[in-house]
Amino acid sequence: MSPSEFYIKELQRALSEQALFIRAFSVTSSSSLQAIVSVTLLEGNNVTIILTNQGYRADQSGATPFETIEDLLQSVSPLYVQKRQLALLDALEKWSSHQLPNKGQG
Repeated sequence: MSPSEFYIKELQRALSEQALFIRAFSVTSSSSLQAIVSVTLLEGNNVTIILTNQGYRADQSGATPFETIEDLLQSVSPLYVQKRQLALLDALEKWSSHQLPNKGQG
């Protein structure tokens, strides 16, 4: 991967992993210094996300960079937080049901 592709590939990978918790995203621009995408949140509004060597940030004046895309999305989308929590609880419930010993065995 060339240096000019790093930021856009990383941002696309990070957002693809969040596909269940956002509506859509599209690349706005990219360079060897940054990548910019437009993300449609579950609430229906759009936010521009920029990835640079400082981290992920929403395109708002004075926006604080975040280390992860998850942290950024949690800061801008209450529905993202809600849906991720439900997915986590569901996954934990499924995991715990497989971990409990079956009655009648042992």
